[in-house]
Amino acid sequence: MRPVSALLLLLPAIGLKAQAVSEIGITGGVTYYIGDLNPYAHYPARTKPAGGLMFRYNFDTRYAIRAQALYGVLEAYDSDSPDSLQLARNLSFRASLFELAVLGEVNFFNYRGLGKDGRSWTPFVFAGICYFRASPRAELNGTWYDLQPLGTEGQGSIEVPGAAKPYSVDQVGIPFGFGLKFNFGGHVDLQLEWGMRRTFTDHIDDVSGTYADPDLINPLAAELADRSADRDVTDRTGQARGDAQTRDWYQYTGLTLSYVLTKFTECDLLYFQKRR
Repeated sequence: MRPVSALLLLLPAIGLKAQAVSEIGITGGVTYYIGDLNPYAHYPARTKPAGGLMFRYNFDTRYAIRAQALYGVLEAYDSDSPDSLQLARNLSFRASLFELAVLGEVNFFNYRGLGKDGRSWTPFVFAGICYFRASPRAELNGTWYDLQPLGTEGQGSIEVPGAAKPYSVDQVGIPFGFGLKFNFGGHVDLQLEWGMRRTFTDHIDDVSGTYADPDLINPLAAELADRSADRDVTDRTGQARGDAQTRDWYQYTGLTLSYVLTKFTECDLLYFQKRR
C-alpha cells in the first residue's frame, strides 16, 4: 500500500481522536492600572470599561489556547490619592489601551466531558504573552497632549545630562489569572475572568525617574512634567518624580460570551477519558 493511501485511510480515525472544540466570542468588562499614580488600589475610582474579541481552541476537556484582542482605557490621577506626597505632585495621565494576547488555559474539571465526572462548569487558570500599546496623554488648559514625544523627564534631549532614550509605547507583557466557565448545554459558553498583566515598562503613566531641569526641556514638557502648586518657586531638578525601580501593571476583569463552532464527538470524549 502506498504511504499516501495509508495516510488517507488513517485520517478519519485520527480525526475522531484529534477533533477540537473551537469557539468565538465577545468579551466586556473593566480595566485599571497600578503604578506610580496608583500604587496599591484595586478597582480604583478611575477603573474604565474595556472590551474585545476572542477565539479559543480546546485541545480536549482540560486544555485550551485562546487568542484575544482587547481595547480599553488606563487612567490615574494623583488628586485621587490619600497620600500627601501624591497630592502635592498632582500628576495625571490617560492612555488608550490596545492588547493582543495568546493565552494557555487549564481547566480544573472535565469540562463538557462524558460520565459522572463530566462538568458543565469549571474553574480555570491561564497565562500567556501579550503585545500592548498604551500611549500616555495629559490634559492642560482643556487640551490633551501626547507625553512620550515631549520627553517630560528629558528623554532624548541632548541638553539634559545623562538623559535616557525615549521610551516605547509598544510593549510586551505577561497576562495571568483565573476564572470560571459555564456551558449552557449546547453551543453557548459564559466565562468570568480576573487577570493581571505584568509589564516590562515603567512608562504607562509617563512617570518613572527624576525631574529634569525645566530650562533645558521644551516649555510645554516642563509644564506637564511638574503640575505641583509651587512649581514656579521650587526647583525640583534631580528630585524623584517616580519610582524607577518598579514596573507598571494593568488588570482586566471581564465576562466572555462565546459560541461553540465545533463540538467534541462522543468518540473524542471517550478517548480523552481513557487517556487520563
